[in-house]
Amino acid sequence: MTVAVIMSALVLLILIGTPIGIALAMLAVGTMWWAVGPDLLPVLIQRFYVGTTSFPLLAIPFFIVAGNLMNTGGMTDRIFRTALVFVGRVRGGLGHVNVVGSMLFSGMSGSAVADAAGLGLIEVKAMKDAGYSPRYAAAITAVSSTIGPIVPPSIPFVIYGSIANVSVGALFLAGIMPGLLMGLAMMTVIALTARSKNLPRLENRPGLRESTMTILTALPALVMPLFIVGGLLLGIVTPTEAAVLAAGYAIIVGVFFYRELKISDLPEIFWVSGQQTVQVLFIMAAAAPFSWVLVQQQVPNAVVDAMLGITEQPWAILIMINLILLILGMFIEGIAVMIICMPMLLPVALQLGVDPVHFGVIVVLNLMIGLITPPVGLCLYTVAQVAQVDLVEIIKEIWPYLIALAVVLLLITFLPGLVMWVPALFGF
Repeated sequence: MTVAVIMSALVLLILIGTPIGIALAMLAVGTMWWAVGPDLLPVLIQRFYVGTTSFPLLAIPFFIVAGNLMNTGGMTDRIFRTALVFVGRVRGGLGHVNVVGSMLFSGMSGSAVADAAGLGLIEVKAMKDAGYSPRYAAAITAVSSTIGPIVPPSIPFVIYGSIANVSVGALFLAGIMPGLLMGLAMMTVIALTARSKNLPRLENRPGLRESTMTILTALPALVMPLFIVGGLLLGIVTPTEAAVLAAGYAIIVGVFFYRELKISDLPEIFWVSGQQTVQVLFIMAAAAPFSWVLVQQQVPNAVVDAMLGITEQPWAILIMINLILLILGMFIEGIAVMIICMPMLLPVALQLGVDPVHFGVIVVLNLMIGLITPPVGLCLYTVAQVAQVDLVEIIKEIWPYLIALAVVLLLITFLPGLVMWVPALFGF
C-alpha cells in the first residue's frame, strides 16, 4: 500500500509539471510526516546535505567542464575529422563517422547531451552538406550520442557508483565492451540500410598525406582518454582526480595547442557548467532523503517480495526490471530514474546473484535508450534544436536503431561475461 501511494503521488506531481527535485523533496517530507510525525524531519535535512557530499560526485562538475571545454576549444572538430579518415570512404560513410566520432568523444566527456550538442552540431552540418536528409542526420546523431555515458568516463556511472557503493573504476571498465557493441550495432544498421536509402558516398576522399596530418593534429585530443582510463588502471588517480585532470588537459590543449580556446571564454564556460552541475546535484540532494524514507518504510523489501511473488525465475525478473527502467526512462530524466529506483531494484538484483557492477551497466544502458525515446527523450530534443528538424521526423527515423540497442541490452543482461571480463582482467 505504501509503495502504491508513494509512486502514485510521484507520478502525479511529475504529470502536473513539478520539477523532479522538488517532487522528490516534497514526497520525502510528506511521507515522513504522515508515517511517524514531525520528530524525524531534522534527519531529512541531514540527508539533503549528505546526498551531495560524496567524494566521487566531485567528478561530475569536472567532467561537465571538460566536455564544454572540448566543444569550445577545437577538440570536437578534430575528433570528427579523424573518424572521417577511418570510416568515411564507404556508402553511408558519414553515418559511420558519426558513430565512431561519438565513441571517441565518449572517452572524454562522459555525457550524452554534451555529445549531442557539441559534436552533433558538426556532424549534422557535415551530413547535410554531403547530401544526407536532415532527419536522417539528426536521427543518427541522437542515437550515437547514447554511447557517451557507456564508454568511460561516464557521469551516470559516477552517480550509480555513489548510490550502490561500487567502484567507479570497475564501472568504467565494464562499460568498454557494451559501448563497442552499441557502436557495432548502430554501424550494422547503417550498412544494412545504406543502399535502400541511397546514402551518398564521400566524394572528396582525403589522401594519405592529408589523412596522416589529420590524425597527427588530433593526437592531443585522442590521447585524453589515456590520461583518464590509464590513470585509473595504474592507480595513479581516483575517478574524481581523473575528471580534474581531464578538465585541466582540455584547457591546456584548447588554449596553447589548438589556440581556439581563449582565456576570456572560460568564465562563460564555467558559468554554463555550473548551471548544468546544479541541475544534477539538486536532484541528487532531493533524492537522498527520498531514498532514505523508502528504506525506512521498507519499500525495497516490498518490491523484492512483489517481484519474487510473480516469478522466481531470474531471467523473467531481469526482463521485468529492464521493462520498468525503459518505461520510466521514456517519461523521467535518466539520473532521476536511477536515484529513485536503485533503493528498490538493486536489492532485487543482488538477491538474484547479479553483480552490482554488471547491474550498473544494465541500468545505465536502459536509461540511455530512454534519452532517445519519446515523449521525454532529452537527446531527441537537443538534436532537434541543433539540426532544426521537427521532432516527429527524427522519431520516424530512429526505430531500427532502437531495435539494435534493445538487442545489445539483452546481450549484456544475459551474458554477463561481455560486461565483466574487462574489469576481471584488471583485478576487479
